[in-house]
Amino acid sequence: MDSLQSLPPLSTLSTSVSSALNAKLGTNHDLTQAPSIVAEFLTQCDDLERNLVHLNRTLESNLASYASFSNRIGHLFGIVNSKLTDLGSSVCLRSSVSDGEGLGEELPSLAKEVARVEAVRAYAAAIGIC
Repeated sequence: MDSLQSLPPLSTLSTSVSSALNAKLGTNHDLTQAPSIVAEFLTQCDDLERNLVHLNRTLESNLASYASFSNRIGHLFGIVNSKLTDLGSSVCLRSSVSDGEGLGEELPSLAKEVARVEAVRAYAAAIGIC
């Protein structure tokens, strides 16, 4: 005859486990059904483990997608920064060859745009996008 295993102390069981055992093993007749209850719990554990593996794979896939997206955003910030640098060089070149008219109107707009891009870059860095 198989040796009987005792349950761990009630204080070590979670509330949900304790409730499940109380529901399944409330009478002496229920104790005769213990092998089928064990089989049921094992099946549920297997189902939970499969679900956990599936969730883990989904999480890995989503993290990989996020990393790819993050890299693309970082690349786009690099392009914007490069274009702003080119624009700044263009404005400096134009101001050196022109008589200076219109430059006073362009610089505040350019400064605002650079400040806006820098604010977006700082925000993206703070939340970990790039």
